[in-house]
Amino acid sequence: MPITYKIVKCTNPKGAEGVEYATNRATKTGDYTFRQLSDDIQSATTCTKADVVAVLTAMKEYIKSHLLQGQRVILDELGSLQASITSKCFAESVIPTDSFDPSSYIKQIGINFRPEADLIRYIRTNKHLKRVPSELMP
Repeated sequence: MPITYKIVKCTNPKGAEGVEYATNRATKTGDYTFRQLSDDIQSATTCTKADVVAVLTAMKEYIKSHLLQGQRVILDELGSLQASITSKCFAESVIPTDSFDPSSYIKQIGINFRPEADLIRYIRTNKHLKRVPSELMP
């Protein structure tokens, strides 16, 4: 199955004014769901579907729990997950005040995924690309 991409408009901050720019962007071809994953694992192993679902459900709960504890979750040969925050900057002079609440400066809480180098290398060396139509290039 190829990685699909399309050509889309983009801005080039260092480009000449009045010049239109385009770039390639990967596109989503569908979703791979928890149910599909459990079906695939069950058909590839001797485990029952109930066992696979139980293990995946427990894995999901433990990942959530450890992310909330501030730990990085390492999924060997896949990558790692870590909670992250994005915050507004504030003057250091406001920190010592009694009314300072650092959480009021937090804009977003997210999860960062950092893929393993071997996974990236595998995708890059085994890639099959296919361009799909877009508004710029039907």
